[in-house]
Amino acid sequence: MELAIAELVNHPNAQTRLRKELRDVLGGYDIPKRTKVIVNTWWLGNNPEWWDKPEEFRPERFLDEEKEVEALVGGKVDFRFLPFGVGRRSWPGIILALPLLGLVVGKLVKEFEMVPPSGADKIDVTEKGGQFSLQIAVHSTIAFHPKAP
Repeated sequence: MELAIAELVNHPNAQTRLRKELRDVLGGYDIPKRTKVIVNTWWLGNNPEWWDKPEEFRPERFLDEEKEVEALVGGKVDFRFLPFGVGRRSWPGIILALPLLGLVVGKLVKEFEMVPPSGADKIDVTEKGGQFSLQIAVHSTIAFHPKAP
């Protein structure tokens, strides 16, 4: 998320195009304040289009018929998902994490113009190794200017 926001700050034309697309597609729809939004996590794990007999508790399904359920593209592991693990040891939260990334970044772009801090032209996106994944080497402050509806 941090890299996505930094790159959008560094590429204001892309930020503007994304904001326009979000407004065109969403039509400025806003969820009213104090609305309770509930994610149906039960459905995520019990959708019969995704899982064979989801109503049955059968952990062995991941060793047998569901062993191919992972972030695959054309039958090969998509290494963009490597931070979430691979195979049977992958992180189950990937189902929520990937859509959440798009939702958070999309909401920020829709509501704000994100710019580098005063006196800077760009955000430094040089990476450094972390314990489990790459990180931005030098963290920056980003200015958020509200966009008119």
